[in-house]
Amino acid sequence: MNTFIKGLDLLLGAICCLVLAIMVGIACWQVVSRYILGVPSTLTEEMLRFLLVWVSMLGMAFVAGQKQHISLTLLLDKVSPTIRGWWDIILQVIFIAFSIWVLIIGGLKISAISMLQISPALGIPMGKIYYALPCAGVLIILYGLLNIVDALKAIHSATDTTEHTLEKSHD
Repeated sequence: MNTFIKGLDLLLGAICCLVLAIMVGIACWQVVSRYILGVPSTLTEEMLRFLLVWVSMLGMAFVAGQKQHISLTLLLDKVSPTIRGWWDIILQVIFIAFSIWVLIIGGLKISAISMLQISPALGIPMGKIYYALPCAGVLIILYGLLNIVDALKAIHSATDTTEHTLEKSHD
């Protein structure tokens, strides 16, 4: 399973880096075409906005998978590994619930509603842009389930260590 997670991390990180590099190239072209050539590009601004939506959603999934999201650990640093593991499971369940209701269900609804709305410059159905929401939701659920498995392993390991320490102290 570690190989799968590392592969998914690598793929998602590479996609985010590629999209960011494309965004930098588009932004540079926008500046050159507007200020040097004197002919502003009509497509670049809209393309940058759409790519920003996608890189934000994929980046959110990547950060959630790495457990690098914003969190307050002041109290968690002082509790046992077992409590920390259970708290991690609770957080992952909250992430999964949010992903199901907001990102997947809400994202599919907004995508369906917006499919007939066409973007002015690129001519792309707006629903395709909003597919970033359910895609991110699926990835966050996948990462959440994998993180729950890791937390359960950590709880089991901490319990075994505690039991072993107690047995040793009774001998």
